[in-house]
Amino acid sequence: MADIPSQQRRALSRDLPPADAPSIPPVTRIGVIGLGVMGGGMASRLLDQGHRIVVHNRTPERTAPFAARGAEVADTPAALAERVDVVLLSLASEAAVDEQLFGPGGVLETLPAHGIVMDTSTVSPDFARSVAERVAGRGRSAVDACIIGNGQHAKDGELRFMVGGSAETFDRLSTVIEPLAKEIRHLGPSGLGATAKVMLNVLMGVEMQVLAESVTLAQAAGIDRDLALQMISESGFSSPVMRFKAGVMRRRFYGDPQFRLDLMRKDLRLATAEGDRLGVATPVCDATHETLIAAAEAGLGELDCAAVLSHAEAAAGLSATPDRT
Repeated sequence: MADIPSQQRRALSRDLPPADAPSIPPVTRIGVIGLGVMGGGMASRLLDQGHRIVVHNRTPERTAPFAARGAEVADTPAALAERVDVVLLSLASEAAVDEQLFGPGGVLETLPAHGIVMDTSTVSPDFARSVAERVAGRGRSAVDACIIGNGQHAKDGELRFMVGGSAETFDRLSTVIEPLAKEIRHLGPSGLGATAKVMLNVLMGVEMQVLAESVTLAQAAGIDRDLALQMISESGFSSPVMRFKAGVMRRRFYGDPQFRLDLMRKDLRLATAEGDRLGVATPVCDATHETLIAAAEAGLGELDCAAVLSHAEAAAGLSATPDRT
């Protein structure tokens, strides 16, 4: 079992309900919709742990490796939902989540009455609350189970989960989340998992921008690019993610993205919108968001978010073509 803090273990091991309480089937069958870096990593981990899973992806060829390992493949979200107790979503946008859940042939057409929607996608807190309300209106349950980590963390069961939703639904999901996680936090009502994800992604986005600016400044002054990245990554100012992305920057290997620049742009847009809604000023986030918009418009959106360095270098006249392979 993953190394889960003791207080979280207690939260996941509450007393059994009274004998006269309605019987709710245990969560044993899991469906995964969205087999990108994170969704595919989680599906792989669940298979490694012996879980029965059903998978669906809008690009069908991505299901083949999972089918070869014993996963069932569903042609539509509805075909997946009728076979499972919980549907785990890992999608790139709110529009995709809406389509897969509520569109024609969507999950809510066939998900059993005891079924749970577990959305790990990065969405706005308002959208997460709206999904929970709409799912509840159809007699099912939903949580925003947002995650911190990369594709390898997902494969290794080393993700950090931040969950918004009812305590009862959170408890029922323990058999799904525990194999995937080294840390699990139930933050409260629907929307708070999404809020935490947006908050933490602000830090990553700003870190990447500051790293890019620092390295570009060093180069312009005559310090070797690789040396500047090495000094920063080995300093006390560097975080684990900064060290990892500094390595990507040193190799200029942006074409196999763990986290696309365009998704980072989207996440900082969510953060600025949430700041506006709450009346909280976010000037650093706002400036970083504007830079990411410009980098995406310059054609870097499909590359790793570390490619923001290429944008900064080009702006300073130090342009080097990023490796897109």
